[in-house]
Amino acid sequence: MKVMPSIDLSSGKAVKRVKGVRGSELVITDAIKAAEEFYELGYDSIHVVDLDAADGVGDNEELIRNICKVGFKWIQVGGGVRDKSKASRLISYGADALVISTLFYLNRNSFEELIKTLGSDKVLVAIDYGDDLMVRIKGWKESALSIYEAINLINRYDLLGVIFTYIEFEGSGKGVDSRLRNFLHVVRGIKEYAGGVRDLNDLIYLKSLGVDYVIVGMAMYMGFLKGVKYV
Repeated sequence: MKVMPSIDLSSGKAVKRVKGVRGSELVITDAIKAAEEFYELGYDSIHVVDLDAADGVGDNEELIRNICKVGFKWIQVGGGVRDKSKASRLISYGADALVISTLFYLNRNSFEELIKTLGSDKVLVAIDYGDDLMVRIKGWKESALSIYEAINLINRYDLLGVIFTYIEFEGSGKGVDSRLRNFLHVVRGIKEYAGGVRDLNDLIYLKSLGVDYVIVGMAMYMGFLKGVKYV
């Protein structure tokens, strides 16, 4: 299982929020410097999220473009990717894959146009969920459908994979959601997880479930898992 650092962008900076709530930032730092530090530590993959685009209050595309120049072999970008025009721009900057959420759940026709344009092998669908196992969209402000319904819909497509994010623990370092074991095995493609990862025990547990990539944010910035690349 591979460990992938996360860089969440807001107002031109790299930030880490608790449960994604704007104003709850516990980390605010230079985004390019953070990316370069991860690269120098030997990470060859990076997960980038444009929180402003997800919230519909702007974007950080220029930062994304510059992060793509750092040298990572794999860059996946999410946050506010809701039309094929923006998706094409992000790929042109150097992103290898895009993380789609709201567009998939609310406009399946446009989603299908997007994967026809980019190729389904460049798309991961996000399953961002809370304690009620409902998928959250539009910057986690609205509920769409249950996690089980989401998986059934996603499995109709031959996509790169799925990213599960347990938002109740996002940015908290409280550990991972053990319920992941109930539905991870039925997902097709690459399986990724984010939310609450704090230590090596969490990584070992996620590997035992069959997770391919674990996305680490707060624990990485706090130094708990910095330098850990594989389990």
